[in-house]
Amino acid sequence: VSFISGSGRKTLPPLMESGDIDGLAFIGGTSAADKLIQQHPYPHRLKLFLQLEAKNMAILLPDMLTSESSSNSDSYSLSMALNEIITGALSYNGQRCTALKIIFVPKGHGKYIAQELAKRVDALNIGMPWEVHEGDGKHSQITPLPNKKTSGI
Repeated sequence: VSFISGSGRKTLPPLMESGDIDGLAFIGGTSAADKLIQQHPYPHRLKLFLQLEAKNMAILLPDMLTSESSSNSDSYSLSMALNEIITGALSYNGQRCTALKIIFVPKGHGKYIAQELAKRVDALNIGMPWEVHEGDGKHSQITPLPNKKTSGI
């Protein structure tokens, strides 16, 4: 296994064209993945692990939600995790390759987590980033989509 740092547009084409790459793990867009695969001299032999259009996930562990772990630190951890999920899902309107798109929740807790997330999202200010909202004095946290083409992903 090799990790190569640098601009993917500069480093990957020569590596793929060499045919020395046996496997490719790639997170990114479909068109970029297609180009990389086509650059390999034997694309049918290439082992692929693709996370296209970035379906990144968050995982809530059961101990955050059990009644046995109802200590203040566990409820604080759950609260922090929910806030981070919202940040991860909605930063840059979810149009970054790092945006969260899937949340794995322990069985039986989906409705509760969905309600908690909905409450927090409802409390966010919507508008242009420079707008300051009356009431809480905060700037907008959700803005119009810069690229409507990706809203269906």
